[in-house]
Amino acid sequence: MKKLIFSVALAVIGMVSINAQEGFKAEVTLGATIGDASDAFGINYGAAASYLVPVMDNLHVGGKVGLDIFNGKDIDVIGFDSNFKVKNMTLIPITASAQYDFAEQFFGGVDLGYALSLNNDYNGGFYFMPKAGWQNEYIQVFGYLKGMSSKIDKDLDPGSDLVKNFNNTMGIGIGAAYKF
Repeated sequence: MKKLIFSVALAVIGMVSINAQEGFKAEVTLGATIGDASDAFGINYGAAASYLVPVMDNLHVGGKVGLDIFNGKDIDVIGFDSNFKVKNMTLIPITASAQYDFAEQFFGGVDLGYALSLNNDYNGGFYFMPKAGWQNEYIQVFGYLKGMSSKIDKDLDPGSDLVKNFNNTMGIGIGAAYKF
């Protein structure tokens, strides 16, 4: 089912970007994990493609698909001689996206949808990413807060409560997008 949803999303974005490239954007993000999941994950990075169409003055809506990776940390486990390496969490967020231009150069936006997990050890879940930033005709630079209700699906290490005790993953960071 996950492969089918992912294939359909990529096909739709591919057809839209071939037919009209005016609202197409490619973005990259870099951030740090915050909250309970920061015990298990370190930095977060990702890339995404989106297509937005204007629906009224200063408001654009559309869709977005991307790839997000949360790097697993080496953590000390009490009672064990060696560190435990938490596996990276790799997600494919498929979202509806909206952007409002407050002024010609300043905007705010939000992405809401579902993040599919590519790892057997993690569940996918609800995904959100509010952001705000600066833009010109070709480039956007923004700050974001990213969150998903993704958690570890099975016990990775019976001696560690750190990697079991979170039910959402949050990140904060910066990003940049190129507008085609």
